[in-house]
Amino acid sequence: MLVGFHHVTLRVQNLDRSRAFYSALPEFTLDQDFPDLAKLRYRIGETGSRLVLCAPLPGTLEEDRFSEHRIGLDHVAVGVRGGREALERLEAVLHAISADTDGVKLDRAGELAMITFRDPDNIQWEFFEE
Repeated sequence: MLVGFHHVTLRVQNLDRSRAFYSALPEFTLDQDFPDLAKLRYRIGETGSRLVLCAPLPGTLEEDRFSEHRIGLDHVAVGVRGGREALERLEAVLHAISADTDGVKLDRAGELAMITFRDPDNIQWEFFEE
């Protein structure tokens, strides 16, 4: 009955900066822009999953950034078909947009390739080999 996540919503410090970042990622397609609500929605690849970005709520500190050292979200992972070659192409894109990444590596089990990176608000993402 369940088919996976419908969407994940992230609060971002600067919606314009985040729009530029996520719009540069392959297969992150901006499909809805709600300027009155300060909200953007992306479709992610073939997954049917959506990413919603929202401006900060009133009272959010200007210098606030994501930290996985708090309760809540640790990271977001997206599966990638096409093996290591697909990940290497994604790595080139991440470098082109100055995303913080250590490049393609193997997972802790040493079996699947992955690339981790951080968005402008320090949220960790992974592109993970399927």
